[in-house]
Amino acid sequence: MDLPTPVMVLRERALAHNLAVMAEFCRAWGVDISPHGKTTMAPQLWRRQLDAGAWGITAATVTQARVMRAAGVPRILLANELVDPVSIDWVAEQLVDPGFAFLCYADSDRGVDILEERLRASDPEQPLSVLVELGFEGGRTGCRTIPEAAHIAGRVALSDVLHLAGVAGYEGTICHDRSPECLAPVLAYLDRLRELTTTLIDSGNFDGAEQIFLTAGGSAFFDLVVDRLRGPWPGDADVRVVLRSGCYLTHDSGVYERVSPLPTRDGERGFQPAMELWSAVLSRPESGLALLGFGKRDAPFDIDLPTPQVVRSPGGEVRDVVGLLTIRELNDQHAYGRIDPALTLEVGDLVGCGLSHPCTAFDKWRVIPVLDEQDRVVDAIATYF
Repeated sequence: MDLPTPVMVLRERALAHNLAVMAEFCRAWGVDISPHGKTTMAPQLWRRQLDAGAWGITAATVTQARVMRAAGVPRILLANELVDPVSIDWVAEQLVDPGFAFLCYADSDRGVDILEERLRASDPEQPLSVLVELGFEGGRTGCRTIPEAAHIAGRVALSDVLHLAGVAGYEGTICHDRSPECLAPVLAYLDRLRELTTTLIDSGNFDGAEQIFLTAGGSAFFDLVVDRLRGPWPGDADVRVVLRSGCYLTHDSGVYERVSPLPTRDGERGFQPAMELWSAVLSRPESGLALLGFGKRDAPFDIDLPTPQVVRSPGGEVRDVVGLLTIRELNDQHAYGRIDPALTLEVGDLVGCGLSHPCTAFDKWRVIPVLDEQDRVVDAIATYF
């Protein structure tokens, strides 16, 4: 691997494997996926996800959606409320294209007022598709109660410039592990999403709709989303369950390996970590201490610190160092490594680390090399943050 360090790389074999695993999961369970594009902000990877069967790509902001639109993404799900005038005007301009689909959230009367006022001034070619969002107490956006959400849905359904397209929610911030006591509130929340959708179907809010969107599912609990939100539905309503998992494509060696329903430890049916960070040992100033040439500017650190996995000597020897070398602290461009006495580590050795949380990994790199199994560069992924 003749690349300057530090460098984050992706593994082609793992990318292809993960795409296939998620595509098969969705086919087997009869659901769709609109991967969260904010994870990578990489049009090349979005295209691979779309080619593998993704319904569309999810954005968190209209700035991200503009990049997606410029990259030719045909369907964009804005997993957020749309309230600022400049963004609404841009969306209205895009609705001129009948081949383009755009959906966003609403969770308040004021939010609906803003959308209606601005869209009427813009006079769009077609109504804006809106999903009523159900949240939970102490969580992020979203109506806190089913009656409140039903009220907002009713307003959207009666609007001349809005179209009630379905229901949205997000369970990923409720808990952060798979213990029974942690999963119980996740399941209860998903049941509330189902109750809201049923209520809106029974009350006629979706009368005349060819299809109803029901979207939830991050990268940790998408299996529970499928279990709780698949049909049947009242009156045989056609409800399209759309997952928004964003981290499955690269997986990781930390948080998602711990909580994903398809972890690496499950073998071929599980996701494989595709991200690696390589850096050189810069200094051995004290016994048991190694300074590596990467830091907070190069690696995610918000949930877990990078985990050293292998060491490659200048002569090409590769050794497993899991448990023998640990990162205990990061500065901007330095990593403090604690060395087990059994490990021999020299200045100039290269250390390959696994990373945790893809959402804060890609934003640190403008171009990311993709390597094959022989460490040859076979592609270069550009990011647009």
